[in-house]
Amino acid sequence: MKGIDDLPRDLIIEILSRLPAKFLCKFRCVSKRWCNLLTNDNDLITRHAELSKRKPLLLVRKYILDSNREMNRSKVTIELSSIDMEGNVTDKFREVLDGPVHSFISCYPFSILCCMYSLYVCNPGIRQVVHVPNPSNARLYNLGFGHLPKSNEYKIVHLLYHSFVGDGKIGCQIFSFKHGEGVDSGSWRTLGDYPCSAWIDAHPLCLNKAIYWGLIATSWDDKSILSFDLENEEFSVISYPIYDSEKYSFLEYTGIMGCLSLVGCSAGTSALDIWLLKDEKKKKIWVMEYSISLFPLSVKFLIPCDNQREEILIHVEQRGFICFSVKNQTYTKIEYSRAIKNFNKSCLYYDSLIPLHSVTRWSE
Repeated sequence: MKGIDDLPRDLIIEILSRLPAKFLCKFRCVSKRWCNLLTNDNDLITRHAELSKRKPLLLVRKYILDSNREMNRSKVTIELSSIDMEGNVTDKFREVLDGPVHSFISCYPFSILCCMYSLYVCNPGIRQVVHVPNPSNARLYNLGFGHLPKSNEYKIVHLLYHSFVGDGKIGCQIFSFKHGEGVDSGSWRTLGDYPCSAWIDAHPLCLNKAIYWGLIATSWDDKSILSFDLENEEFSVISYPIYDSEKYSFLEYTGIMGCLSLVGCSAGTSALDIWLLKDEKKKKIWVMEYSISLFPLSVKFLIPCDNQREEILIHVEQRGFICFSVKNQTYTKIEYSRAIKNFNKSCLYYDSLIPLHSVTRWSE
């Protein structure tokens, strides 16, 4: 053999798919053949994504101040750091945005960076950040971000309040784009209003082709979850399980073993009650699967993630981030970012070669 090009194609794909996306991007300069392979080959991109899911990464944001130690409100430099589950920084890069980021969410390989009037989709693995057109110059408040695997379509869902009192309604705008066609090929469209007088709280979560938001009506006892089906594009409301509202310091949702889950933390004791939403004969039923204690650790908040395994990401005061297995009731410490607070939660994503721009095939 003269070189790697003489190896079978399947073996080349298997070798390259085990490397980080940032290295594979550099390999595109080797030749036109390699550029096509690493840009357009769906088998390689799919296999690389499958392996990357086994090793998720945390995406952490930090503002870079100017020489006067102040932040410019019109143009903001943000630094994005990728961190593995051992706490090692695997990559870091900077981007200039149109203002501070107030919504920071992810779905699989992509993340959303949302400013007041500007919206960006980011693929941290290949350091691509693409601006999304603003829908009708509206202020951007509550966003959700989801994926439909069958059609390989990504949807950004923007919820817009028409009224904050009485029988107010929530308007819905959707921006969608497909893998390989690029964000620039997408466009906004408007759905009919959904009658809802509650206030949307907490970070959205995409799980099993649906997006979930927390809802607060008039008090803690009135909390529920707003669900948006990405396929049918329909809203529904999921009631919380019956619980003692005075028992918990927080009640947050996440994904565990592919199920929507609620995690309640008891004030003072750091005891965790965990419910899983199960579909028993097509009726959504909350079942308390676990009741565990992390005492003497002081639990602060969760990182919502679309986890298909039995782990949850928790921020504890004494140790920063930990990855906790609810099945084995053991945890590993993530040696990074103890300073991250609830208002600037990190995102969980996986490395990917999926481009955000439309791709061009090179001729040999």
